Amino acid sequence: MRCALIAIFLLLPLTASAQNEAGSGPPDTLRRLDNLEQRLSKIEGAPAKTSISAFNPALGLALDLAYAHGPNDKSGFLFRAAELNVEAPIDPFLKGWAIFTGSSGGVDAEEAALQTTALPFNLKVTGGRMFASFGRLAHFHDHELPVTDRPRSLDTFIGGETQADGIEVSYLFPADAYVNATVGAYNKMGADNLRADNAAARPLEEFTYLGRVNAYNDIGDNHSVELGVNSAWTPKRSVLDAAGAVLTRKNTWRTLNGLDFTYRYQPVQGGLYRGVVWGTEVMQNNEQRFDSATRLPVDRVRAYSGYSYIWVKMGARWRPGALVDLTEDLDYARRLTKTYSVFMTYDVSEFQRLRAVYSHRADNIPGSRGADIVSLQWTGILGRHVHGFRDR
Repeated sequence: MRCALIAIFLLLPLTASAQNEAGSGPPDTLRRLDNLEQRLSKIEGAPAKTSISAFNPALGLALDLAYAHGPNDKSGFLFRAAELNVEAPIDPFLKGWAIFTGSSGGVDAEEAALQTTALPFNLKVTGGRMFASFGRLAHFHDHELPVTDRPRSLDTFIGGETQADGIEVSYLFPADAYVNATVGAYNKMGADNLRADNAAARPLEEFTYLGRVNAYNDIGDNHSVELGVNSAWTPKRSVLDAAGAVLTRKNTWRTLNGLDFTYRYQPVQGGLYRGVVWGTEVMQNNEQRFDSATRLPVDRVRAYSGYSYIWVKMGARWRPGALVDLTEDLDYARRLTKTYSVFMTYDVSEFQRLRAVYSHRADNIPGSRGADIVSLQWTGILGRHVHGFRDR
């Protein structure tokens, strides 16, 4: 703009001279120059046009409500969560986010982390309270899951979401396909994992250490696969009696290994509202177990669990699917619980979702009866929610 005005200033005398030679009469050149100078002064002094919220963080709120009808004809409305997220870049090299969740159990900082954005050599560092990069659905928030309730295998083997206080370093390999490696160190892993207390200091040998490699690749235009392999290792564990004394720390190491696989069919033509997602994950837990009453060590148990689900996109609104979960007991590996679920999701809009789920749960204990559970879920999003609904 300024260059254009200067060009006009330079051309004005030539224009006036040409007009005088043509006999068109002398224009009021001084007046026009004065007007142009005033306009240029206003442009240079005017503030840049920005939104008044340009420097504020992005805010969003997810509201998750449910109704459940379970065994013995017991029913209830559930206020599952009001999840508030705050996210913003801090400087050209760092971003941060926090997610606060309020529910009937109180208010908690579910996530609060910093993450680098400009490290060399394809490196990225995340620190604070985060969802550790173990498996797949374990680091999804509850309202992002394909079913209303988190699969039993994740609740049992991980302790709900993979919430962890610690640090992660990831490296993106310079390859044609997407290949990423992550290592992490945390106080513990699992929001409901009671083996350790986040507020208590501990030696490094009682931390939980994670290693994960995951890869993604397209197969043609319409298909893709993703594979992840991970292991979480805790070298030692302190076990306390009722008086708070340490009973044992020998042979208390724990490993949790996992393998996850995801296949996606998303056609190029109409792929936004058509497609299939199939996800499977299996886990192995190996640890020394302790008697809940005496707190004395019992057997070392190796137990397995896993789930598999399929989710079909049928147009812009409907998403039917099914999930199967098999979970062995951490104390008695031969005790197996099976859960079969079918569900239907209806996306009212990008920011509102309805879901109905029917589940049948049974175990192999002689004489036990299965349980049928019906649940309805209603989720809405206000503002800009960080993760939103996930079809992936």
